[in-house]
Amino acid sequence: MVTKGLLDGFVDLYRQFDMVDLSPILENGIPRAPTHPPLVIAPTVTHEHDGYFCQTIFMPEHIGAHVDVPAHVIPSMMELTVDTYPPDIIIGQAVVLDMTALGLKPGELLGAGEILRWEAEHQIVIQADDIALFNFGWMARYWRTDRRWNWYARNSPGMDETVCHLLFDRKVKAVGTDTFACEVGAVNGVESAPYGHMRYWLPNQIFEIECLANLEKLPSRCFFLALPLKIKGGSGSPIRAVALVPRGITGG
Repeated sequence: MVTKGLLDGFVDLYRQFDMVDLSPILENGIPRAPTHPPLVIAPTVTHEHDGYFCQTIFMPEHIGAHVDVPAHVIPSMMELTVDTYPPDIIIGQAVVLDMTALGLKPGELLGAGEILRWEAEHQIVIQADDIALFNFGWMARYWRTDRRWNWYARNSPGMDETVCHLLFDRKVKAVGTDTFACEVGAVNGVESAPYGHMRYWLPNQIFEIECLANLEKLPSRCFFLALPLKIKGGSGSPIRAVALVPRGITGG
């Protein structure tokens, strides 16, 4: 009866939240790292030929909304692959920082000062175990599947070393963005220094979440949920990311 009471309470609480989908659709032609293979979805089994329908999917680990783990870029941490972690590594309270008003262009980098000003304005402080999500407005403007798909992957704003250091000091659980490589800014494929990937975040098991959609629909605080695939020896994984938002609260 105690267990049933807890479950009933959880269900009642869950009904007070809306779910916002934060994953772009996985489809042929979506943006990818130029050095990665493309996503290929093919209807290899059909009703006409086989009596039922099933598609075959070929994809890199870092496609669509996805998470990076240390083995992705740290040779000395190859034992820390995605399958070695529990499934809840990127589940938790999130702070959503809307940076669209800054109008950052490709290659321009967010500094720690902008984060501190945002915190003061919103009276929210990023704390230990928070998931810090940054909306640059990039996904909403530049994600596409036509022949210009690679502009999104090769151009983005990013974050400078002061931001990477600040979030490391705050002991966040993960950092996510609506851009292709989290803190890395890029102009026509020329990238800024990956301080989060190589120095502050992944080496310290602060996970990086990339290519998130619909961040503009979130309030400044929400609950983030995403599960990586349990890929043997995986350097990361596609995720189905969602946010739980109290009913009646919208982004802004």
